Amino acid sequence: MIHQDVLMRQIRQFTKAITTLLGQSSREQPDDLLQGIDEACRTHLDGRAEDLRTLPPDALVELCHENDRFVPDVAQTLARALHRMGETYEYRDEAGGCFARSLLLYRHLLHDPDAPVSWQAGTTVAALSKRVDALPVDDATQEALAALRNGAE
Repeated sequence: MIHQDVLMRQIRQFTKAITTLLGQSSREQPDDLLQGIDEACRTHLDGRAEDLRTLPPDALVELCHENDRFVPDVAQTLARALHRMGETYEYRDEAGGCFARSLLLYRHLLHDPDAPVSWQAGTTVAALSKRVDALPVDDATQEALAALRNGAE
């Protein structure tokens, strides 16, 4: 239990740092954004941005749970961070992993009846779906997305 409390505190601190970073970032300086996300990952999650981009889907979704309860604000912040990472990597292979994981989290948000979801979520999911279909994505994430699409969690 203590380990989960510490992990959730780390994730909340990471979420706060990423929210601030995304609010301040400039699309004209994508490398600065990636560096900031990487620094936030090292500081709060003892990892790197690459680890977030390659995290297995079930582990990524598990980061968004506290006491077996889905925490929408954590999922939404991670989804936004991964989406921006994908935009930053736009023409590199890394973009597919970022967009797919962002899409996975947005779909989890849409499946949670208690999650406060922005009216823009549907548009975001549609745009991410097109990007994911056009880019290389690992098999585990493809399977997780297919399961959500087919109604399984």
